[in-house]
Amino acid sequence: MSNAVSQAVLSVQGVSRSFGGLRAVSDVSLDVRRGSLSALIGPNGAGKTTLFALVSGFLNPDSGSVHFNGCDITGQAPHRNAALGMTRTFQIVQPFAQQTVRQNIAVGAHLRTPGRRAALEQAEQVALRVGLASQLDKPAS
Repeated sequence: MSNAVSQAVLSVQGVSRSFGGLRAVSDVSLDVRRGSLSALIGPNGAGKTTLFALVSGFLNPDSGSVHFNGCDITGQAPHRNAALGMTRTFQIVQPFAQQTVRQNIAVGAHLRTPGRRAALEQAEQVALRVGLASQLDKPAS
């Protein structure tokens, strides 16, 4: 592994993906350093969402590699990447309307906590940090 890859939190090297005759992502390489702020911009249809799907494991690349914190995660399932600390959000975010705000926040916490009670406690801490503590037991509609 090169020194550049070991210093990057995320390193994407030569990643490509086609769907039939359509080349959605072609030989993309990028490094994201810890603490940096990065943006991926481009017009609709440029392959941005496909690249995020490749990086996060929702799609497998036809070629190239993806490293996260020095580990090769190319083609690894999203739940395994989440266990390593990688999170992904989607363009359309909708809460679980039948659950409370606390339960919705705990959905993300369960990946890093040893049980339901710990996830709910962590959800409360997160809500306090972001100013949602007064909403914890209300429906998340």
